[in-house]
Order: sequence, then structure tokens, then C-alpha cells
Amino acid sequence: MKSGARNAILLSGYFGCGNLGDDLLLSAAVAGLRPLVPGGQFLVRDSGYATEFSDSGADVALTGVERILTERGVSKVSRVTRYFARMTGLLRRCRWLVFAGGTVFHERGDARSLIIQWMICRLARLLGVRIAALGVGISQLNSARGRWMVRDIVRKSELFLVRDEAGQRQVAGTPARVSGDLVFDWRELAALRRPFAVGTTTGPRTIALAVCPAAFQGAAEQRAVAAFSEAARIWHSHGHRLALLVFQSEGAGPGDQSMFAQITKHLGQDKPIDTRLLIPSPESLADAYRDIDVLCGMRFHGFVVAALFGVPFVGVAHDNKISEICRQFDMCCLDAGTFDGTALAAAAEASFDRGPDPALVERSATEAHENFRAFADVLA
Repeated sequence: MKSGARNAILLSGYFGCGNLGDDLLLSAAVAGLRPLVPGGQFLVRDSGYATEFSDSGADVALTGVERILTERGVSKVSRVTRYFARMTGLLRRCRWLVFAGGTVFHERGDARSLIIQWMICRLARLLGVRIAALGVGISQLNSARGRWMVRDIVRKSELFLVRDEAGQRQVAGTPARVSGDLVFDWRELAALRRPFAVGTTTGPRTIALAVCPAAFQGAAEQRAVAAFSEAARIWHSHGHRLALLVFQSEGAGPGDQSMFAQITKHLGQDKPIDTRLLIPSPESLADAYRDIDVLCGMRFHGFVVAALFGVPFVGVAHDNKISEICRQFDMCCLDAGTFDGTALAAAAEASFDRGPDPALVERSATEAHENFRAFADVLA
């Protein structure tokens, strides 16, 4: 890119944090936006762990800018100052700041993440950079400050599309509208879709489990481990196979393996367990899901991929995105704060022959494509 040219797009999300879902979104966003901005460049706001994108093409540049905020041995003031200095340099090269999916607007833990998103948007507008949000998620906003900041971001955006009605309710009365999750429109993944065959499998089944350790703190984590372990014990006693799907690897934060290790310890060494570390490759995902009869747990994009591959799922909801996708596909959903192993085990076994409705999958793909169609209209 020529010095001083402003033909880049800054892709913003939780990219490069070791989370499969966010990195799937990055792949889907680049694939969908490339045809709309020929000759453009994509600068990725990432945390430095998106190594699988290092060969994604000369038009994709990983910035690693998020690492500045987590540097050890450096004062908070210094980190924030350096971070926004670097962000200013990136935005000066861009025409657009695009929030490319994911639950980027939330108040989990504290409001720091939301405040940073808001400040980046303020900086972008001061520098003349246009803002769009494509298929983003918005968690339940419980503070007046949080609701105001997100609504202010919507007002500063030329296009603001949320992935589901749960997110839309958080910004009701604004120009924001519902589209769909970007991964449903990732053509390379969708090309591997397969129909769900009702009643073709008999005998033992493969039940996959996906967890989210960050959703539990203190005693709640031990209660969840006990519940997941009890469900797994029941599945094993019924002759079923168990596959543990790792969506969050060790990287910017603790990975899923820590909770899986606790569950495995509860079950004992004699129980056969297959652990699968997922990577953002369509072929690899198709292979990992090849024999799964039902997916249980807490990973939103695990359910998106399950729907595309015709696999039933059961949600354990710690966030409105889980309950929403279960509602959309008429799948069973339990509350992460109150579920027990017996109920989860029963829900999984009752879902073996409840494959996702192909018409709903197709509709989700159409809604997801609306993100790129609408962005093309804004560009025009």
C-alpha cells in the first residue's frame, strides 16, 4: 500500500485470542469483504495469537495491537497511551473501521472493554474514518452508562447490523437492524454442508461437549464441573462415546482444557474420551464434526457449525447469544446457573434425531449475507 493512501479497513473484534469462534469470524469477514473492496487492505485488530492467518494473503495484516493493553510490568497509563497512539496510526491508514461480528459489546467483568470500543469509535470519527458493524452481538447491558455508550456507537456508525433479536433489544429505537452471524455466509464452510439423516444411526452415539470456563467463577465452576461430569457419566453408562471440543485454546486467556481436565478427573482413567482441538479450517472442522450425533454446551459458533453440518445441539446458556440460537433452531436450552447433569444428559439423548431444519439453516445463510450486501450499498 502506498504511503499515505487510505484504502484500508481496520477489522475489529476479539481476533487472535485463541478462540475458534472469533477466528472463524475473521475468515468469514475477509472472504465476504474482499470482493467489495478490490485492491484494499485489511488491518486486523488482534491479540497476537492468530498465527493461522499469517499466510492469508498480502492484503491481510495482523497488527497485534491488543497485546499493548496486556503487557506486564508496564503502568496502565503507559499502556493506554501507547495503545491509542498505535490505534491512531492504524486508523490514519483506513477509510473504514468495521466491527466484524462477535459479542464485542458487553459489560462482562467490568466496563473496560466497552469503554475502549467507544473510545476507538470516537477516535475514528475524529480522524474521518467511517464505521460499520456487521453481524455483531450485544450482551445484556445492565448499566445506564453501558446502554448509552453502545447507542452512541450506533449513532456514529453508517451501518449497524446485529446478529440476532437479543442484540436488537439492547439497542431498540436506534437505526440498528438484525442480520445474521457472518460464519453462516462463509462459503468455504457452507460448501461442506451435509443433510441431517433422521434415524440412520442406531446403538451408541457420539456426544460432543463444549465448555466456557470464563462463564464460571469460584464455587460456580465446581458446580458446573460436577454437572458436566455427571452428564458424561450417564452417557458413558448408556454406552455412548464422549468427544471434548476445545474452542478456546491457551493464549490470551485460560483455555477450555483446564475445565476438561477437571471433568476427566471426575470420570476416572478408565473412561474413553476423545479430545479435539479445533482450528479455523473448513476441512478440519468437517473432520472434527464427522461423527458427532449431538453437541452440548456453551460455544455459540460450535452451534453455528453444528447447524451447517446438520448436527443437533443442546445449549447451556451463560449469555443471550446461546439462548437465542437455540430458540432460532428450536433446540433445547438449559440455564448455566441452574442446570444439572441428569437434565443435560436427558436433553442430549432426546435430541439425537432432532437435526436442524435445513430451511432455517438456509435462512440463516441469507440473513448472514445481508451484512455484506448492506455494506456494498453503503460503499456505493
